[in-house]
Amino acid sequence: MTVMYALLALALGVGAGLTAIVIEELRWEARNRPPRRMTYGEVHHRHAARR
Repeated sequence: MTVMYALLALALGVGAGLTAIVIEELRWEARNRPPRRMTYGEVHHRHAARR
């Protein structure tokens, strides 16, 4: 039974580690992504007063 608990703890640790790696990778990609272009209505100053 002790071996089963050890394997369960190991599996949970590996799962938590992989989750942390995936989250950090997603955050890194979001940080290094070029900014999105604004749409025409957001850029054009003549349309800003109507919004």
